[in-house]
Amino acid sequence: MEEIDIASLRVALSDGASESVLAGLWARSLVDHFVSVPPEALASGESFGREAVMVTRLWEATLGDYIARREADGRPIQWYEQPKLDRGAYATLLAISFCVPQGGDLADLRGEGRWSAAVIGDCCLFQVRDGALITAFPLAGSEDFGTSPDLLNSRNQDALLISERVAMSSGSLRQQDDIYLCTDAMAAWFLREVEHGGRPWETLRDLGTSDGLNFADFISEERASGHMRNDDATLIHVAVW
Repeated sequence: MEEIDIASLRVALSDGASESVLAGLWARSLVDHFVSVPPEALASGESFGREAVMVTRLWEATLGDYIARREADGRPIQWYEQPKLDRGAYATLLAISFCVPQGGDLADLRGEGRWSAAVIGDCCLFQVRDGALITAFPLAGSEDFGTSPDLLNSRNQDALLISERVAMSSGSLRQQDDIYLCTDAMAAWFLREVEHGGRPWETLRDLGTSDGLNFADFISEERASGHMRNDDATLIHVAVW
């Protein structure tokens, strides 16, 4: 487990839409940008929209590099690929920042730190404190997941439209809190376990330790049992100490 100063931590999670071309590359571009945005970018829809548009403006260079590599490899873009390139790539995005009062140490604070998060789509944030789930954002039930979540498009430079679609939230942060960021298949599994009286955070907390499965085996078992949809699964665990 890597130790990082929580006051300077930014985390982003993105899930590319498989039906769009270059979705993985677009998702990585979003993550690369949003892990370095200032905290205020995740505190207002307008600021988030401006940051998202910045990524779309950089996308043209990324796309140009991709096309050039294809040509250099003797695999130029084919006529039937061009319409998808013109429509752009799509992905969900969840970004979170943390704030600790200046000069504060969560171990010594009487007060609390804060987190702020922004989401487009169905990636989810879960916060666990004292053995209980205290935050589920932006979806709170396993039946809330659909087949057409909101997505960020690499061609969309309408900051106002993006700001109207982003979901934003914030909350307190204390020592020994656990925060889990999940893409949709894992998030739906997490909430279903909670609804059935389970404590899925205990399973996720122990992954990769001597007491738990490794991540790949865990995913395989849950898919084989039918408890998790067979889709991309990504998990980020932030343990606050």
